Amino acid sequence: MNSVSATATSTNVATSTLPKFMTDKMFAINMFLVAVWVFSIPFVYHAFTNGLDFVSDSQSGHPAFNQPGNLTALHLLAWHMMFGAMMNFISPLQVHLGLTHKKKSWHKAIGVSTIAIAFFGASVGTLYFSLYYDSNMVGEGLPPFIYQPGTVYGVVMFYVIYKVIQSLVQRDFAVHKEWAIRLFILAIGSWLNRVMAGWWATTAVVAGESVLPSQMAMGIINSWGFYIIPLAIYEVYLRLGRAGSFKNLPAYAPFAASVVGSAILGIGSVVYVLMASYA
Repeated sequence: MNSVSATATSTNVATSTLPKFMTDKMFAINMFLVAVWVFSIPFVYHAFTNGLDFVSDSQSGHPAFNQPGNLTALHLLAWHMMFGAMMNFISPLQVHLGLTHKKKSWHKAIGVSTIAIAFFGASVGTLYFSLYYDSNMVGEGLPPFIYQPGTVYGVVMFYVIYKVIQSLVQRDFAVHKEWAIRLFILAIGSWLNRVMAGWWATTAVVAGESVLPSQMAMGIINSWGFYIIPLAIYEVYLRLGRAGSFKNLPAYAPFAASVVGSAILGIGSVVYVLMASYA
């Protein structure tokens, strides 16, 4: 009995030596959300201002709008960029409010706004990618990668929006949280596409282009992976959690995961911004 008590005491002492923020799960989540918000600001600004520029006068310096195409199609793309930027900008705050249960009136108002923006953004994006040709998404001598995944991305968005609303109507808040986080993943999807592109470039510089798959393979992986991969990771996380796989993890595990996740997003995002700056 005494040995058990001694072991428990020594464990508590070891745990207490860590700063409180390193064992606070909510701190880890908020740190990750702040990282998402900060690192995605260049993308949000670029997408929104270029989309707004084209909506205002049907002209823009962005290469997506300097291509042959139907004017209606380009306006759909411009609105898609604006809605996507707005959704990316507000969704980290919405998740924070939902998880902390603070400022419920704000959470409700931003939630309604997020759903509306997601719906209209997915609508114009799905119409664009399913109906029109986008030469900007095609590399030299390569087929277009973005049509099917871009269209399916919109369909997935519609379904997730439906489940978010359904769980609210049914007042099943545990299920609602899961679907709301899936919506958050989709909301930052266009930015995650750029993060993946940044990592392709980082890998090419550090390890050499010979380690990368072909340009065609990278295009296919990036076009589908920017939303399927994070959704799959979240699904695995949920299933492992329900199976009790995280019960024996150390108290600092959420903090460590947040640091690693933030670093992955930060490096990919910074490299992509540098690529765009020197292109």
